[in-house]
Amino acid sequence: MRKLYTTSVFLLVFGFFSNFSSYGQVVAADDYLFGYGCIGGQIGNLLQDSGNGADTINGVNAVAGTSGNVVITILDNPYGGYIFIDENTGNVYLMFAGPATQSTITYEICDATNPNNCDIAYCTITSFPAFLSILDDNFSSNPIDNSTGGIAGNVLSNDSICGYPVTTSDVYVTPNTATSGISIDTDGIVYVPAGTAPGSYVLYYNACEIMNPNNCGNAVVIVLVTGSSNIVANYDDFSASNYPNTTTASVLNNDTLNGNSVTASQVTITPLNVPSGFTINTNGTISIGNVSEGTYFVPYQICDNANLTSCYVNYAYVVVFKNRILGKVKFDDENNGCDTGDAYLNNIKVKNVNGSITYTSYTQSYSGGQYYLIGDVGTNTVSVELPSYFTVSPATQVFNFTTPGTTTAPDFCVTANSAVNDLEIVLIPTRNVVPGLPVVYTIWYKNNGSTTLSGQITMQFDNTKMSFLSSSPSPNSTTANTITFNYTNLAPFQSGVIMNTKFSVFTPPAVDLGTVATFTGSITPLAGDATPTNNTNTVSQIAVNSQDPNDITVHEGSSVTLAQAQQNYLHYTVRFQNVGTSDAINIKVLSDLDPKLDWTTFELLTTSHNCRVKNNNGHLEFLFENINLPGTANEPLSHGYITFKVKPITSIAVGNVISSSANIYFDYNAPIATNTVSTTVGPNLNSDTFALNNLKYYPNPVKNILTLSNTSTIDSIDVTSLLGQKIITQTFNDLQAEINLSSLSNGVYFVKVRSEGQEKTIKIIKK
Repeated sequence: MRKLYTTSVFLLVFGFFSNFSSYGQVVAADDYLFGYGCIGGQIGNLLQDSGNGADTINGVNAVAGTSGNVVITILDNPYGGYIFIDENTGNVYLMFAGPATQSTITYEICDATNPNNCDIAYCTITSFPAFLSILDDNFSSNPIDNSTGGIAGNVLSNDSICGYPVTTSDVYVTPNTATSGISIDTDGIVYVPAGTAPGSYVLYYNACEIMNPNNCGNAVVIVLVTGSSNIVANYDDFSASNYPNTTTASVLNNDTLNGNSVTASQVTITPLNVPSGFTINTNGTISIGNVSEGTYFVPYQICDNANLTSCYVNYAYVVVFKNRILGKVKFDDENNGCDTGDAYLNNIKVKNVNGSITYTSYTQSYSGGQYYLIGDVGTNTVSVELPSYFTVSPATQVFNFTTPGTTTAPDFCVTANSAVNDLEIVLIPTRNVVPGLPVVYTIWYKNNGSTTLSGQITMQFDNTKMSFLSSSPSPNSTTANTITFNYTNLAPFQSGVIMNTKFSVFTPPAVDLGTVATFTGSITPLAGDATPTNNTNTVSQIAVNSQDPNDITVHEGSSVTLAQAQQNYLHYTVRFQNVGTSDAINIKVLSDLDPKLDWTTFELLTTSHNCRVKNNNGHLEFLFENINLPGTANEPLSHGYITFKVKPITSIAVGNVISSSANIYFDYNAPIATNTVSTTVGPNLNSDTFALNNLKYYPNPVKNILTLSNTSTIDSIDVTSLLGQKIITQTFNDLQAEINLSSLSNGVYFVKVRSEGQEKTIKIIKK
């Protein structure tokens, strides 16, 4: 029911008598807008409604401004501090946002030639906090000479808000610590004063959005100071099994004084910004209190007792573990009970629940099929997660811990209780699509069912944009745009990969920057498959101008429909490359799942190398221990990847944006932050209808003019953003129509075509 203000009632009544013929011809439709708190960001227009059609006057689209046909008046905007509406244009701007909120603005539009002819509508705005990415900084590549001091760098240089570089007008910086005079100012600049002791310093800072102080991020900063010193403190690696309430070896064990080993009596140790729960003792050992499991930087300074001005700074890298539960899972393929002849299963998800905390891990081939779970103090209930057509015995195993340690659990035994076919395939992009360069894929497939299967795997590609080169193994057959592989006797739980599936990408104009290259893989037999939706997998990659060796890709692309988000998984691949000259011994990848992803549905699919995986309530850790990944001297082997899938939460809605990123640690270097990929949930696409069965449109991607043709008359066309904002509406009465999209920003849009009372929505890419 619409709310009519007193003045509006008077105007409407007056208009009824003074201009009866025009009364009721102004129609204001309610608006439903979505936006993120990017400073000054436009999220829509009151007159270009989404949801209930356009605002109109005499059946014509309403237009504001000096040459328009309506006048806009904001009647009620209690959110003026962060929502601005331009009455001259109808543009709606979200200036900033706190936690997810919903706001309602009341506005009125009136006939510009008859101010008594008006209508009132409501604009409902759902706002979300800005995407604030605060990343760690390693300024070791810019060492500061301690004789002069200087600026090591600016911590904001790699941070972003809404995908754009942050500035001091966007965020303010609060240093959590100061180290021996090294400081971070509120603008993010790191100052090193002259006379600072040589060494590697660890600092911390916090950055918050100015317009939304609750939107913050924390990061670590490493600063290298050089200079002469007769004492040297070297980096300490305490990544082996350390438990709470234990003590490490001494940090002095690898330090030197005048080129000789140092003793505790020769030096003074000073803790610097030591994390809470840690203590550096006078003999150099580090006492670990009752801290949470994780990785810690413990910085310290040592000075020569004979010359207290001669000092050096470094830090210890400490990894703290809690309890460990180790075990294996066997498959009883003969249905006669697990025995010594049955095989251990790999890549099986095992879960441990302790109160509100859930840890998950996977059995791994490199550890003989062993899973590796964290156990907290108290009751830990361990179970294997498999489809209902498998029986696991025992259903659960319970362990109680009071002190840290490692427990080896009895085997779980898995038996099939019914015959079910269930195949899965995933295409894994291991290189970007770059015009003129090869693009490489890995094809991963698995038998998730309880029967042994044989069939075919196909991969389709666009032969107008590329040509097939090679794969390992080679295809059993090829056509112009399809390669086919046979597989035989794929047993339950067994997976396979087709490596280095390589295509030669054509040069411009066949493939320009922004061109979308689509690949589709499928696996048969399809008949009777328990989950047919994962028998095919499509990946769309946008051509870029260079390779990024450390990145994350969402296979489904920048948008999915609401139905797809509610029913299907999103697939992610994290790629990494050792671009150094020496081998990377250990690699760690960390990623926190977006809150709009259901972390309980996370499934590891495959990794390029042996990997230990931990999932703690959506905090993902992928640990490649002793990977020994070669550097660029052996470029083909310097790459690695992780591929996993996860479902959106059940309450996912149109306009929601799901973002993902990762941090990659090569040995003990500062992390490399990947890009951030985002997938927007859009409205469902209508299925084909008879009147639009022969609809054709080109080009896609489109730069300026989109041409559409149909065998029945095209009546009208709407262009809508991913957030549901109607941007363009045009009427036609022809078999062919052209829409000028040159004014739109690059991105994905929905185009709704109407013909003979029927509708069809297509998705296009503006580049």
